[in-house]
Amino acid sequence: MRRTTAVVSIAVPVAALLVGGTGAASAAPPTAAVVLPIELETPLPAMETLPECLDPDVGSQPGPQTGTETLRGQIVVTGSTFTFRGTNTLEYTVDLGDTVVTGTAVEHITFHAAGGGRTVQTTTIQERRAVVDGDGDADTVTIRAVSHVTYVDADGDGVPDPGEFSSLVDRFSVRCG
Repeated sequence: MRRTTAVVSIAVPVAALLVGGTGAASAAPPTAAVVLPIELETPLPAMETLPECLDPDVGSQPGPQTGTETLRGQIVVTGSTFTFRGTNTLEYTVDLGDTVVTGTAVEHITFHAAGGGRTVQTTTIQERRAVVDGDGDADTVTIRAVSHVTYVDADGDGVPDPGEFSSLVDRFSVRCG
């Protein structure tokens, strides 16, 4: 989800500075834990597409969407380590005219960078949707995703390159009905 991606994209360069990157920040990492709580709640944009289990035309005709995205977590910096743990929750309703979709998606993420360039990131997502047509007939959609990566940033550029991965898992499933 968008907020977690933003936090992790900020976390990578900060972690690089704190756990062995170049610059003054890496010369003197903090000796005590620094804890930064994060809580962001954002209204969703006005339009979105939801193609799973719906008529193919629905994806090209999104209706008004209401809902919120809420990120809660914390960043912890201790010595030469940087960790982010959090939960991102997306609650929404999309009115597609003759069909209404309501859903809740929960994403759990852990991002950990340690001295020497070792980085571990795990993300799990579970989303449940209810799809109700104009006649009141309902169906459900369940989406599950797991992503895990472990790598050592050998060249110190803050980006995982081929050959730097020691673990890489991506699983995604959609169940309708």
